[in-house]
Amino acid sequence: MKRGCVLLAAGAGRRFGGGKLLHEIEGEPMISYAFRLFATLPFTVRVCVTREEDGAIPSLARESGFTVAVNPDPDRGVGTSVSIGTKTALALEPELEGILYAVSDQPFLERASVLRILDALNEDPERIVSLSKNGVRGNPAIFPKSLFGELEDLGEDVGGGAVIRRHPQMLRLVEAGSARELEDVDTREMEA
Repeated sequence: MKRGCVLLAAGAGRRFGGGKLLHEIEGEPMISYAFRLFATLPFTVRVCVTREEDGAIPSLARESGFTVAVNPDPDRGVGTSVSIGTKTALALEPELEGILYAVSDQPFLERASVLRILDALNEDPERIVSLSKNGVRGNPAIFPKSLFGELEDLGEDVGGGAVIRRHPQMLRLVEAGSARELEDVDTREMEA
């Protein structure tokens, strides 16, 4: 099965005080955890959506085997990054059967949990599969081919969650190994 990975890395990190994805956690930039995790998983294409073409994040993305896609107006919201990432992934491989969307600020996400999402899509390729804990949906989530058009059409501050809300019958939740895996590091206090 051909699957793509879209890593969303165009946010400004305002709640964090800026520079969030390059902030070091245990001696490494936060985003390095995501690059390392998703680079080792079985994806046909990997795309990282960033704020700018030049800089540390695009360089780290390329070094990790990701194609860089630039969101020219990321302050319009996450939906614009989802749209750009979807279009870029499909331009690289038009025959994708699923695309996983991940945020870049979950440094505690485990490989085993992401593999469970991929296995669930293999079992039922027409479902949306999302990581969860105790039945509460989180990130990442993988979407089937039938929803790519809706993901390409997203705009403003409406992400993949809007597509899930339109198709709740398609959602399958897969439990994460721990609640910590789903935590987005949004403030400096959360990283401890």
